[in-house]
Amino acid sequence: MRSRLGRSDEGRGALGLWDAEPGSEQAAEAVRARLTVELEGDPGLAEQLRAALQHGPPPVPTHPPAIVQRVHIGGDANRATINVGPLHLKKTTGVVATLAVIGVVLALLVTLGLRSVVQSLGDDEGERKVAPLSEMATVKSVLPDSDSLPAEFKSEGDPVVTTDEQGCQPVCKGLLFAASTTMGRERPQKTAALYVMAYDSAPHAAQAFEMIRREMADSSEKTLISFPSMGDTSTAYQFTPGNIVLNEDDESIEEAEAEALVGTVVVLVRYTTALDDLEPSLTALARMMADRAQQAQNGNSPSATASF
Repeated sequence: MRSRLGRSDEGRGALGLWDAEPGSEQAAEAVRARLTVELEGDPGLAEQLRAALQHGPPPVPTHPPAIVQRVHIGGDANRATINVGPLHLKKTTGVVATLAVIGVVLALLVTLGLRSVVQSLGDDEGERKVAPLSEMATVKSVLPDSDSLPAEFKSEGDPVVTTDEQGCQPVCKGLLFAASTTMGRERPQKTAALYVMAYDSAPHAAQAFEMIRREMADSSEKTLISFPSMGDTSTAYQFTPGNIVLNEDDESIEEAEAEALVGTVVVLVRYTTALDDLEPSLTALARMMADRAQQAQNGNSPSATASF
């Protein structure tokens, strides 16, 4: 559902509001409205969601259910409508059943948080799996090649893949493989350093993510920046924001780092640029890495790309 909502500006806005204010009525209203649009437009997705949240499909009610939290059903039996925020839907059996599911979703969102709920749900590509990447070749495949990035990005060397025994401090526990690659262009400078850390379990990956996040937060040289949610959770920091930093060509550069937890994998991106494209490019790169990590865990060949 997070992937589905993230396809539109309205959906991303609703998710951003929920992440910032989990459980608030305004955030719930925004998510509810977008869920309604997606589920009403895709009965198959609604059925999949019902199966994930309940033991069986809800019975068809003989009377319209009471939809709480400002979802209003009005009109007579023949010309009734259902209003969800700014949306006006015809009152059909399918719509009523879908809204009943949305009520369950929102209750779980408030109790568990959006990220916990969506981990059990599927998207267009099938079930979202959480599985260790136990083969070195699979971990290496999460790293993109030059065809996955804009044409000006060239590889600055072969990808490097190491095992848990080779310099993994301070995030060694459960680490199976660490992989990295660097791509970019010289003038104006654009450099993307991309990292993948594959763990034997989701808890070990989450522990490593938190250690890296804490290390970023404790650095006096980095400042937290606004960043869209991706994977299970994500964060980003900018280096020395507001200060003028010059590279060896006397170009003024900006640098930032993003981190995302995706099941048993932690991905990191460090992006350096002499152009005014820091945050959008960092976001595109991090989303590509998060998507590729998920594709690998789903058993598919990673194919996500980044364009900016």
